[in-house]
Amino acid sequence: MTSTIAPSIVANTTVWIYDETAGGLVASAGFPDMPAGPLHHDFVLTSVAERRAMVRSVSDDTLEIAMPLLLTGEAAGAVLFTVHTPPECKIALEIWTRTERDELGLHQSVYRGLERFERISPYVKFPRGSGLPGETWDDRKSRIIARLDQSKAFMRAAGARVEGLRYGLGIPVMATEHELDSVLVILSTVDFPFQQAMETWVPNADQTELSRVQTSYAEGIKPSERDQVAYGEGLIGQCFASRIPQLTTCADEDASLGPIFEQGARFALALPVFNGDRLVQIVTLFV
Repeated sequence: MTSTIAPSIVANTTVWIYDETAGGLVASAGFPDMPAGPLHHDFVLTSVAERRAMVRSVSDDTLEIAMPLLLTGEAAGAVLFTVHTPPECKIALEIWTRTERDELGLHQSVYRGLERFERISPYVKFPRGSGLPGETWDDRKSRIIARLDQSKAFMRAAGARVEGLRYGLGIPVMATEHELDSVLVILSTVDFPFQQAMETWVPNADQTELSRVQTSYAEGIKPSERDQVAYGEGLIGQCFASRIPQLTTCADEDASLGPIFEQGARFALALPVFNGDRLVQIVTLFV
């Protein structure tokens, strides 16, 4: 167990959004470098073309996650995470899709240091509403599990305890308002967390503010006291108002982010989750 706050293993992040003038996806934000120009990354282009999140191993110490942001089935944006995995790192990146029996089966995966998970996961199936992938499918919203090793909702909890997995995130990619295409699942440990913190926010009935619903904070991170955000306010409110991802590397325009940056976060990323054309949730990652 770490006695200090372990840094995130995410090395790079790039965000593209649809630009009408360019007629395609154009880079809008990134860390550590601000990208420019249209989307040319082959892996992300394939993810966008297939309307599905994808994961892959680039080398022994580098993994990638590509995820399209679908609005009524069309790509309104895309995100690429590049993950650095030292030899001691344990992480699972999984894509779950619907089978002929209308369950979720493992479609694509990358593991580091999780040989048992890698062996058993292809044989695991999740009915709708069951396990992290199945609950994400049923809710049609992202799901956070702050303690995989203790969660009754995580069907592989015994294995998580053995392997030291702690944090779980499931993000749906919806083909239509009601039809799921896939679920991206990210599982990581205390010593090598994918994120410093993660939160989900949902809009209220009159769409004037958002409430924080789910949270997970890495070992040593002090939770935020904020649980309500007005439309257009700060990083999360701006994501809600603009309906596009928002990334920031400081708290200059959102003072509420100050404490998390002071505790070691390098950037904050707010991602909209759509069901059809309805924005139903904001997922915020502090990395």
